[in-house]
Amino acid sequence: MTSRSDAYHAVKRGPIKFKGNKSFFHIFISFICAGGWRSIDNETDLRGGMNVCIECGTTPGTYLAALDNGRFTVGAPHLAGEGPNPEEMLILIKTPDDVLVSMKTGFGKYVGVDSEGNLVATADAVGTRERMIVVFEEGKTAIQSVSNNLFLSMKPDAEGYVRVTSQKAGDDEIIKLRTDAKKQGPVDWRSEEDRKSATECETSYVKMYQHSKVAIKGKYINVNLDDKESVRRAQQEGNLHELLLERRVKTKSDKYC
Repeated sequence: MTSRSDAYHAVKRGPIKFKGNKSFFHIFISFICAGGWRSIDNETDLRGGMNVCIECGTTPGTYLAALDNGRFTVGAPHLAGEGPNPEEMLILIKTPDDVLVSMKTGFGKYVGVDSEGNLVATADAVGTRERMIVVFEEGKTAIQSVSNNLFLSMKPDAEGYVRVTSQKAGDDEIIKLRTDAKKQGPVDWRSEEDRKSATECETSYVKMYQHSKVAIKGKYINVNLDDKESVRRAQQEGNLHELLLERRVKTKSDKYC
């Protein structure tokens, strides 16, 4: 008769294996370790007014920290589950139609780059030196200054300050941008007519641009009855209005043939 201990030792041991999306598991662990501050992985997730922090790519749990003298350093490491300190939090400044961003510290100053390449926060308003680009490429993130076209390095200099003097984005320039804001889906900027089905969309535009301004209730409307697949494809590719105009012209020309 086999004892429980023998049965236990007979079990094949090995590392824990997770089913499903492993990348989601790693993202979840990163989210928990950063105290609920999730990573920003693409440009569409950048929104003005959100709180952000800049985590060092080579030493997770360490963040860019603002000092009361207007300079920046890399803060002390955080324990797992801890979020950034107040001096490590920044406010992102960005408009929806602009790829450039600016950041503001808790001291009320805007983050910029001085003439010597030092990362500073001394400005009361946004100028060219306070404009930056968050570069997302191949799953990695870096910050590039608009004023000198150089990258932010998270490796402090001999005095312990952070500078923006790197010509290429290497290991020391790779960062992880985090935020405590909830993730939102992409905003659909299309008009109400453009979001309708292909048939309803074309009919709506035909009604909208009738020559007569009188009510069209009970009257016939000339609509191109050709395959609507081209309309659906145009809705996705962004040339909907041009296609509808071409179809409308064809309908009118066929009417007088």
